[in-house]
Amino acid sequence: MIRCERATVERSGRVVVESLSLAVAPGEALAVVGRTGSGKSSLLAAVATVLPLHAGAILVDGHAVGREAEQVRRRVGYVPDRLPEWPGLRAGEFLEVFAAAAGLQGEGLRMAVDRALAMAGLDRERSALLDDLPAGHRKRILVARALLHDPQVLLLDDPFGGLDAFERRDVARLIADAHLIDRTVLAAIDDADVPACFTHLAVLAEGRLIASGQANPAAFAAGRTWRYAVVCRGAAPRAAAVIRGLLGACDCEESDRVAFQLDPARASLGEVVAALVQAGVGVESVGFEPPWPAQVMGRS
Repeated sequence: MIRCERATVERSGRVVVESLSLAVAPGEALAVVGRTGSGKSSLLAAVATVLPLHAGAILVDGHAVGREAEQVRRRVGYVPDRLPEWPGLRAGEFLEVFAAAAGLQGEGLRMAVDRALAMAGLDRERSALLDDLPAGHRKRILVARALLHDPQVLLLDDPFGGLDAFERRDVARLIADAHLIDRTVLAAIDDADVPACFTHLAVLAEGRLIASGQANPAAFAAGRTWRYAVVCRGAAPRAAAVIRGLLGACDCEESDRVAFQLDPARASLGEVVAALVQAGVGVESVGFEPPWPAQVMGRS
């Protein structure tokens, strides 16, 4: 559905995406992560035809973003990272403007606006001024705008920014359900704590694609040593002794927490946990520290 072939994008004469090639199939949800300035937002803007393509090609459902921009826009719903100012405009009016721009009119326009407000959970905010909406609602109104014409592709820039836990859950469900209708999702994620709703992950660094694969650590494990932390209330010194005996080293600076590095080729996390349990250590939780996508970024 989305195919980038050696795509290069510039901003103010500076290359921000360089010779990037990747593909996102129907039903897949790809999270793009990278440090600030890595080119994530610029990539999404180029796919959405907001930024021009300097070299290479970007195809959406076979349509080139440069030559067939209008065809691309019909298939894409784009959510930028923030809502621009629209003084005096109400939420319902804002959606009506964009529904009309998408070619909807009459009953079809009204139904599309109602459906988008409902999907974004903003039915009661139809008459609210955009400038008066809290941050989470402003993000959700952008999602509602993107869904107006029932697009085949969703482009989400920082989709969880400014949202509370319940709003994050709703957006994650929208992304997870995309595969049910073969909708393609491409999202720029800012904090590298990638939710489980994504099927694939791509890592950018200074505009270049560094790594990509299915959104699970096994797909990125080759040649890596992962960092973990185990929480064991009041038993960290005992846990550290067990881990040192198994792995040779760990970090135990707190009474309730032990940090360690694990080479998957040497031992599995299951073996570490089993050794702790057999030693009588009460393991409360164990997981990547920091999240594994952030560790991939750190090695990129």
